[in-house]
Amino acid sequence: MASEHSGDHSLNSAQGNLRRESGSGLKLRQALMFTPEYPRLVESVEKKGVVYTKPWVVELVLNLAGYTEDVNLVDALAVEPAAGEGAFLAAMAQRLIGSCRRQQRPLTDCRDSLMAFELEDSSAILAKATILRALTAIAVPEDTARDLAQGWVKTGDYLFEAFDLRPADFVIGNPPYVRLEDIPDEVAGHYRRSYPTMMGRADLYVAFYEAGLRQLKKGGVSAFICADRWMLNQYGAELRNLITSAFAVEVVVEMHEADAFQDDVSAYPAISVIRRAAQKAVAVASANAEAEAQGAQVLAAAMKSARAGNKNQAPGLTLATVKTWFSGSDPWPCSSPKKIALLRRIEEQFKPLETDDGHTKVGIGVATGLDDVFITTNPQLVEESRLLPLALARDTLTGALHWSRHYLVDPWQEDGLVDLSKFPRLRAYFEGHQELLKKRHTARKNSTGWYRTIDRVTHALTRKPKLYIPDIKDEFNPVLDQGQTYPHHNLYFIQSQDWDLEVLGGILLSSVAQFFIESYGVRMRGGYLRFQAQYLRRIRVPAPHAISADQATRLRKAFQGRDRTLASEVAFELYGIDASEMETTLGH
Repeated sequence: MASEHSGDHSLNSAQGNLRRESGSGLKLRQALMFTPEYPRLVESVEKKGVVYTKPWVVELVLNLAGYTEDVNLVDALAVEPAAGEGAFLAAMAQRLIGSCRRQQRPLTDCRDSLMAFELEDSSAILAKATILRALTAIAVPEDTARDLAQGWVKTGDYLFEAFDLRPADFVIGNPPYVRLEDIPDEVAGHYRRSYPTMMGRADLYVAFYEAGLRQLKKGGVSAFICADRWMLNQYGAELRNLITSAFAVEVVVEMHEADAFQDDVSAYPAISVIRRAAQKAVAVASANAEAEAQGAQVLAAAMKSARAGNKNQAPGLTLATVKTWFSGSDPWPCSSPKKIALLRRIEEQFKPLETDDGHTKVGIGVATGLDDVFITTNPQLVEESRLLPLALARDTLTGALHWSRHYLVDPWQEDGLVDLSKFPRLRAYFEGHQELLKKRHTARKNSTGWYRTIDRVTHALTRKPKLYIPDIKDEFNPVLDQGQTYPHHNLYFIQSQDWDLEVLGGILLSSVAQFFIESYGVRMRGGYLRFQAQYLRRIRVPAPHAISADQATRLRKAFQGRDRTLASEVAFELYGIDASEMETTLGH
């Protein structure tokens, strides 16, 4: 993790740039409010994004954030950026009043301690009514309760106004879940310009995370319950990068099996507690259906104890402590506490499969942009030198390479594209398909290179021994090519100057390598995994010289015989993993 000072510098620089736009953002919102479409837009966004949180989850989030009566909440600022009907607000208001009474201060001192946003007046009125009921229930005079509620709840768009708000000690809540494509282009465009962590097909909650984090003062904390897809998917990469550069993850609680919301929704929720501070140990937990019965206080105490280095569990909770968190935009595979604890332990002790010196490299085969033209089984189609033996994923199905005698019609030489005038048969073939070839994006970008494949061919790769990894499989299937073929783009490859590839293949055949792919990868429909380069590069391996002759022999035997049990047995020795530990970990 970057130092706290350097993280703050980058954060402040970005925030300064964004502040300069906030005025235009406010004007945009004001202009939109006077258009006929605005009320419909607000109602539509609210309906699509509303998922109400159960009281026990609210209490747990507040406890994990440290928003409790025994601390001075009166002189702090807590923000609820999307109040809804006030589930968080009611509990926060009661705790704030409790803190105020403990200090024997007048309740009017709490006027500036809480701030909440709702998009339209009708929703804000409901939130105020919720606060009024919550406060009168704890004997706050009705006039005082009404005055406080009126001051705390604002009608407005937190994402438009966040840059002009004073720094907060707490930003807490359940941000709305709305895909950007469901928001009018002008508004979505402003959100994207204001919140650069919103990449690709991001959900609106990503902007709420960024806005809340940027509002925090030093030591301030953000605690959200929200869909957890951003922790693993590509669209969350910039948000993860922001967090690891300037903030500290304290707690992540996966809530998939817990009854967290009032309605039955498929939101894949997780609680995340993130502080503007230096990174320390992280409590990673998974709550199940029994968690609610334990109570928020018991669950929060167990996680606090775990962060302090104690082994503490609670019924309904699977819990682990991660001493070092991820860096940069690396995914956070938080679905299983035991899995993430083992994963981080291996990553700390072993180096990545792909080496910085280039001695071991992970790559992908050639993408042509038009396989029907560039791939053939006719060895007489063009000049012999223009045909490259091409390995397809189907050639690896048995665990050994059985070349299906497909060829790449090769337009490349070492220094670039070939001169077609020197290869009349190749020229005639490409010109016969010129109309199709020129329609490709890669051809439109370079009209003189209309006959190129998308990827350039590196001919030396053909002659090098390498392991092929088919992309879409349920299990790792490394296959050895002795230097006979070139890979198609649905094959990834590993080449190495340091490894005996059969020994490495044995390690990749093991459940340890499978564990890495399952931790970082995404399962497709049908249960298949993507064995892509980005996941292969995350695999950690022992140094080749650390493997004994006996272990190397057994790994070769396992690879040649596709014996996953033997491969895993040797891998457990190399990684210092107990077989029962791996079985238990993968079982959660």
